[in-house]
Amino acid sequence: MLFRKVILIMAATLLVGIACTAPQPTPQLETPTATVAPDPTPTRLPINGATWILESIDGQPPIKGTHLTLTFNEPWFSGYDGCNDFGGRHESGDPVIEPDGTISLPVYAMTAAGCPTPAILDQAKRYLAAMKDETKARVVDDRLHILDGSGQVVLVFAREQPLVGQPRHLAGTSWRLVDDEAIYGGDATTILFLNSWAATGTTVCRDYSIGYAASEGRIRIPSKGMSGSSEPCSSEVSRQEHQFTEDFGWADEYSINQADGSERLVVRTSRGKTLAFEPLHQPADDIFNGTWRLIRFLESRSDGAGMRWPNNTDVSVNENITATFDDESIKGSLGRQSCTYHAVGQEGAPLVGADATISIAAAPVADNSCGDGVSISPKQQRYLDTLPTAERYTVFGERLVIITSGGGALVFQSERVTPLAPTESHPAAK
Repeated sequence: MLFRKVILIMAATLLVGIACTAPQPTPQLETPTATVAPDPTPTRLPINGATWILESIDGQPPIKGTHLTLTFNEPWFSGYDGCNDFGGRHESGDPVIEPDGTISLPVYAMTAAGCPTPAILDQAKRYLAAMKDETKARVVDDRLHILDGSGQVVLVFAREQPLVGQPRHLAGTSWRLVDDEAIYGGDATTILFLNSWAATGTTVCRDYSIGYAASEGRIRIPSKGMSGSSEPCSSEVSRQEHQFTEDFGWADEYSINQADGSERLVVRTSRGKTLAFEPLHQPADDIFNGTWRLIRFLESRSDGAGMRWPNNTDVSVNENITATFDDESIKGSLGRQSCTYHAVGQEGAPLVGADATISIAAAPVADNSCGDGVSISPKQQRYLDTLPTAERYTVFGERLVIITSGGGALVFQSERVTPLAPTESHPAAK
């Protein structure tokens, strides 16, 4: 799970710290006349609530590959300086941008992630120093200008355009990443939103799970975790996996729109990346096609503040927990000695419903199926105990996910055996 170390500093303290670090002097550039902003009547409404993307600092574009942002919202302000997030608010409720356009920064906090290069660190310092005392904000031709005390433009921002589409509910949907340039390893990356707070998926290397919150087009990912060993993965594949989890972890906005005759999920990050996903539709009856092996448990965790996140517990191949489904039952093996179990549905109801529901009465071990002296392992027993809490399932890609009443899930991987012969009870398998 991702934890970010946060330190609280005052704006004045930050500026003193910047002065003490003695960064390399910035070449003195002659400011073109065009950089002196007109003096229109200050406006607050076009500034507040929007995300502004830095276009120039001291008349020069930002370093290639960096994405610096700024957002004002009455007493709040926040942003990203190319290295760290920052943000704070006036406890008095006074706006950060006063009626005459003067910027009055409150006490604010910053993350402590560090900077990838000295040049980007220097740019971050100059960026924050540009919003010192006596600065003012103006909107000119849909650009946000930050002016210093002499009226010179020191920062210019463009308003970030809203995503096209609608922010519909994500719970229950499954998607595959559109990765035409193979930045993240091609089409192996998927995601299934289990409910309103947890999701799971695959990358080019391992599986992952995230805790998320999505509302009104905004999305946050406060936790993420990986499943399985990375040892079988090459260094390049591991790098691609890391790139996806790193970029996706900064998710900030999302929408679902139409593209090329199909829906697309578009996620924009606070670091300037845009990720697109296509639907990963799979017939619910694919649960009947072959044998599935349990690879992990997903459990619901929560803290005292009510935040919830999924926790991974891997299941080794040696546990050999498998499942084969038909309408009325689940049959499978447990362990190398091939103990077997046979689960059936609730009385009077099929075990697997037509609407992707699952209803299990019990999952007992078959009599005399284990060898002498063989006992069920804790994870195998945990699996049998969890099955009666199953509520619904989803098949996506090579994964079967059974979602339980407690907010957790059982995640299976296809064993890629010959599909079951079609029967009258599941014609969709034909």
